[in-house]
Amino acid sequence: MPGDLSTHPSACPVCGMTGGREVLTARDHRRGMPGEFRVMECASCRLCRTDPWPDDPAAWYPDEYPQHASGESVTARASRMALARAGQSGERVARALGVAIPEAETGGPMRPGMKVLDVGAGTGGAVMAFRDAGHDAWGVEPSARAVEVARERGNSWVLEGSLDALLHDGALPDGPWDVIRMSQVLEHVPDPLATLGAIRDLLAPGGRLIVGVPNIRSLAARATRGSWDGLEMPRHLVHYDRDSLHWVLALAGFRVTSMRTTPLMGVLPGSLDARTAGGDRQRGWGDALPVRLLAYPLEWGLGLVGQGDGLLAVARVAG
Repeated sequence: MPGDLSTHPSACPVCGMTGGREVLTARDHRRGMPGEFRVMECASCRLCRTDPWPDDPAAWYPDEYPQHASGESVTARASRMALARAGQSGERVARALGVAIPEAETGGPMRPGMKVLDVGAGTGGAVMAFRDAGHDAWGVEPSARAVEVARERGNSWVLEGSLDALLHDGALPDGPWDVIRMSQVLEHVPDPLATLGAIRDLLAPGGRLIVGVPNIRSLAARATRGSWDGLEMPRHLVHYDRDSLHWVLALAGFRVTSMRTTPLMGVLPGSLDARTAGGDRQRGWGDALPVRLLAYPLEWGLGLVGQGDGLLAVARVAG
């Protein structure tokens, strides 16, 4: 594994406070990377973060990391197809698809030819879905491997690099952008206010931001604690609940127009897999498609009653 696997003590990425209340301890039961980590709740603002943090975050993403892999899973393909349909359907159909499959959320009606930016695009499935629906969609992705896979699939609209680096180099296509999407990305970001501030400045008047993150206050998270599959230590640096996600978005200059809990397919069986393995690396049965399909109705139901493993927020620039 290339890179530096050393770590350093973390501070709250919003208020800068160190220390705080220890919520739980956990290992990387998903990928088996070394070390034990804590979730710390900031004593000042109550935002939860991983402690310690990686010195080189990229080194903690194994070569087989699913979001960067060459093969497209059945669930990823289904999400891409649902998003493409939502991107070209009427508002009622799009809303129904967003409820059924959170990855298909468009945050509102999609006019023909909208400019869409996917921040943390992975291998570009959402970018292709929006382009298939007739929109001018682009993605940014820091993983060279993920961008390589996108190119192999004929997707030349995913740009390699962080949002900050691409903006600094002038490599990002001209905006402003009507829709900016961050699906399961903000929890990986070491400075959420800076990233959200950059996104705010890129949005067109009336444009919208769609943010999806794991929900550390979900029923499964509280029940399985350090075995919860949404922790993904130490790649997830910040851990959000409803209040902290709303507050961070507000601090960055956004007005939240909607927020709900959602299912995260596979998180519940993955958590039970890790829990029954004693908190060590999952044995793999939680990733099996039949198990995921059987668990999804329960995950979906928990999302409907406010206990889902994911949070999905739609926000616009305040004022």
